[in-house]
Amino acid sequence: MAITLLIKKILICTLTILITMNCFSADLVSIYSLAERNDPVYQQEISIHRAVIESKPQALSKLLPSINLSGNTKRNAQDITTSGSSIGSDGEIDFNSHGYSLSITQPLFRRDSFIALEQADSQIKESEIKLAKAQQDLIINVSENYFNVLISLDNLEFAKIEVKSLSRQLEQANQRFEVGLSAITDVQEAQAGYDLAIAQEIQAINTVDNAKEEVRELTGEYIDKFDSLGENIILVKPSPEEIDSWTQLAIEQNLDVSAANYALEAARKEIKKQSAGHLPTVDIVASHGYDSTGGRFGSTRTDRSAIGLELNIPIYSGGIVSSKTREAHESYNQSTHYLEKARRAAQRSTRGAYLGVISGISQVNALKQAVVSSETALLATEAGFEVGTRTAVDVVASQRTTSKARRDYSNAKYEYILNTLKLKRAAGTLSPDDLNLINTWLIK
Repeated sequence: MAITLLIKKILICTLTILITMNCFSADLVSIYSLAERNDPVYQQEISIHRAVIESKPQALSKLLPSINLSGNTKRNAQDITTSGSSIGSDGEIDFNSHGYSLSITQPLFRRDSFIALEQADSQIKESEIKLAKAQQDLIINVSENYFNVLISLDNLEFAKIEVKSLSRQLEQANQRFEVGLSAITDVQEAQAGYDLAIAQEIQAINTVDNAKEEVRELTGEYIDKFDSLGENIILVKPSPEEIDSWTQLAIEQNLDVSAANYALEAARKEIKKQSAGHLPTVDIVASHGYDSTGGRFGSTRTDRSAIGLELNIPIYSGGIVSSKTREAHESYNQSTHYLEKARRAAQRSTRGAYLGVISGISQVNALKQAVVSSETALLATEAGFEVGTRTAVDVVASQRTTSKARRDYSNAKYEYILNTLKLKRAAGTLSPDDLNLINTWLIK
């Protein structure tokens, strides 16, 4: 039993050390770097892009020569019976035969293969843009998860202030009840408020843990501490300050729209490729072979070579070409609708982010002034408490108001930053370099 307990203690200590070693503090840029390497969603997009790249050599292979070599060797047994002929004699004969054949085919005219090569270029460009879009989405996801952690920490701090405030109120209610200045219902109400605040604090702690776990899901690492946002944030209006200019920029450069354009181009070429199934094909065909065989009349050796053109004219294939062409037309229509959907979504997201940035600047400035006002009120309340004109509960309540103002001010700054990033994503200009500026606003 003692040995078992000792083993358990060793395992617990080892696990604690490992967890401690894997937990570290980080800023926004370092977390993004981890996510870029470890996020399975982004890595999946990289693999998808690498797979699409292979469509180019695969399409090119259909236009390059194909070479085939085949050989054979056989042991032959013949049982010969003749009737009405004096040539040869009856009996059994065994002999070997062998040979090889080398053939080369060079396509000269295959319309569908030429179109497939052009189509591969469109598909690769579409995949490149989708990969860039996945990187932009990763930047937004990392930023949102990072600020969610900071928001949850702010909420936890506010919950602690709430518990402290209601604890003082409960203490004062008990004192007033003991001296007969209030009824028991006042104590019960204060107790209920305090219990609720404790529950909210527990929930806030759980929210912090969940927010950190979401960061771990992106990075694959447990991060213990996060640099907080400082006061040196620079509030900059979008340039140009015209929402229509940003909307037009999004239609031209938004990555979803660009990818949809290349997808539409690939779908258009798919129609041509399928309809090319009705066209003839022309190939250069060359072959060389050798055969050696025996038999009743002795051994025979044959060398053969040939070169020429081969024409293949499709006449009827059961309607498969027409059916696939109609299918390609419908796929093209689908791509057309998706492009329109991408354009509308780009317009909506751009206008929403633009308005969010503009209103966010005003909101941050207003809440910054609210923090100053609440801090001034807190100083006045603390001064009144020292001279006896305000109670301890008044001080804690003022602290709670100040804490809420600071929390709302921080949330407004987070929202402003995220809207700025989303506006750049909608316009197709978001890059990892945009995180470097935000990183300078964090307190190390």
